[in-house]
Amino acid sequence: MKISQEAVTDALVIKSYGDGFLLIQAPNQPQQRITHNCTLSPEGVFDTFDLKTLAEKQSNTLIEKIKAFNADVIIMVNDEGITPQVLQITTKLAEHGISLETMSLGAACRTYNLLLNEGRKPIVLVSF
Repeated sequence: MKISQEAVTDALVIKSYGDGFLLIQAPNQPQQRITHNCTLSPEGVFDTFDLKTLAEKQSNTLIEKIKAFNADVIIMVNDEGITPQVLQITTKLAEHGISLETMSLGAACRTYNLLLNEGRKPIVLVSF
């Protein structure tokens, strides 16, 4: 599916997505194809967080890394729906004041761009 940005922004936007890829673009930069697990923020692409280990044990280092993004909304790509593991992750993050939304890749991409248009700062935890 192809999506487009309506508002002018200085942030990294998602131009399109499909099975196993994202097509992103930063201002005045060529488009970049992403095919690996990562964390996408308005500032760039970063290493992914292993949230599944957070479900099993407490990781203050991981919590601090997530907080460092100062994100308004954290979106985790998850095509499996609400599982016990997702509930554990959501609960542990909520204990630290971090809100997590889970959704499919397509919904995450559309939501990310919409939040950027609203002037908010989302991050997407992408896993293919």
